[in-house]
Amino acid sequence: MNKKVVKPGIYSVGVVDWNLRSFHGYSIHKGTTYNAYLIMDEKIALIDTVKAPFAEELLDRISAIVDPAKIDYVISNHVEMDHSGSIPAVMNAAKNAELITSDPNGIKGLTAHYGADYPYREVKAGDTISLGKRTLTFIGTPMLHWP
Repeated sequence: MNKKVVKPGIYSVGVVDWNLRSFHGYSIHKGTTYNAYLIMDEKIALIDTVKAPFAEELLDRISAIVDPAKIDYVISNHVEMDHSGSIPAVMNAAKNAELITSDPNGIKGLTAHYGADYPYREVKAGDTISLGKRTLTFIGTPMLHWP
């Protein structure tokens, strides 16, 4: 499997859903992407997951780079299931990872979809997580959505 390098140590591991034709009322004749990114550093972070039917493809893409069990953080930027649907599969593969989300509504939404058995961590705008050489800084983007 080809590795999609965004820049050294940052990989695009998302998938393409060629069959989706409608998204929130918009016609999309060429399908859509579910974007997810793997950041490799002293700590490893997965930014977002993909829709549940594509979980195996996501894990295959990650496995081409690193053993998913080595992921330290799974960051969920958006609770909707096209972004978070693979969380159960990813958390099963990355048993020691923390599930990071924003504000109580993020935890509330993820808990409603997937249960409360994950080690959730809430972050707020301005919070940071050091991965080693890289630091993730969280920003608030309320109501940000496609298109």
